[in-house]
Parts: sequence; structure tokens; C-alpha cells
Amino acid sequence: MSSPSTSGAVVTGPSVTRETVTAQELHDVGVDLGKDFPGAGAEEFRRYPVLSEGGWYIVVKHQPTLTSVSRTPWRLLGPIELTSLGLDVF
Repeated sequence: MSSPSTSGAVVTGPSVTRETVTAQELHDVGVDLGKDFPGAGAEEFRRYPVLSEGGWYIVVKHQPTLTSVSRTPWRLLGPIELTSLGLDVF
């Protein structure tokens, strides 16, 4: 019996893209950079999905401290899209 080949191929799984956030988007969610995060810029914030006890959310977090500044409910199954999505059954 032979062992599986380890030819150096790396198998990747699902990944999450952490999107950048603009200063205007931070202002829209009520963040005052000068007051709430002195010395920080918009480049230190990212938007991405998270799974918590309440379900899936899209959050905006200050990356150095992981402080959440916005949390919006997302789709029931998060990043999983059913193949039947948008299918009309008559």
C-alpha cells in the first residue's frame, strides 16, 4: 500500500478577503478617527464576515486592536451559497 503523494502541491480551502474601508465609510458608521482612534488612519480598518453566537455578520474592525466599529447581520449561511438560490419552482 503506497502513501499519498506529497509533490509539494498545497491544497487551499476557503479564504476570507478583508476589504479596505474608506474614511467616509468610517464616518458613516459613526467613527471619529481623531477622537476614537487617535493617530490611526482608515488603512488600519478592514471589513470582513465573522460567525458568532448570533449568526453571520459583516464587521468593520480596527486591525491593530480588533475593536469592532460596525456589525451588520449577513446571510443565514454566510459565505455558503446554495445552488438553488434564485431558482423559481412552480
